Amino acid sequence: LATLQVEARTLAMLRGLLRQLHAACTRLATGARSFPSSVQETAGHVQHGVEGVQASLSHVRSFHDLSGLVLAQSRETVMRAQLSVDELLEYVGQHAPLPWLVGPFAPVLVEYPEDVPVEMAKWEGCITVGGTHGV
Repeated sequence: LATLQVEARTLAMLRGLLRQLHAACTRLATGARSFPSSVQETAGHVQHGVEGVQASLSHVRSFHDLSGLVLAQSRETVMRAQLSVDELLEYVGQHAPLPWLVGPFAPVLVEYPEDVPVEMAKWEGCITVGGTHGV
């Protein structure tokens, strides 16, 4: 019984991650509309691949329902999507203007001279990418 509960939770977590990934890919495809058609096409392929993996795993109730072929195809699709996203990031890094990447509400960057130690107490409670982090 415990194994079934672990499987159910793992599959639910996988579906949740796939939903988040799909939402990110949708935003990526929408954001790519201002780029050349080859970039838009790559973003569309990534989104389509994630949708395929999501569809393959949506009705699975147990790991026993997954064939080796489905797992291999899903793994391959995710690897291709990762490579495509890497290509998109490289393109954006080389061709997008900085305000497009950073946005109008970016925090002011502060530079400190190398010989002046930064007081870490100032950064306590800062909100980081991963959430709230106390130093």
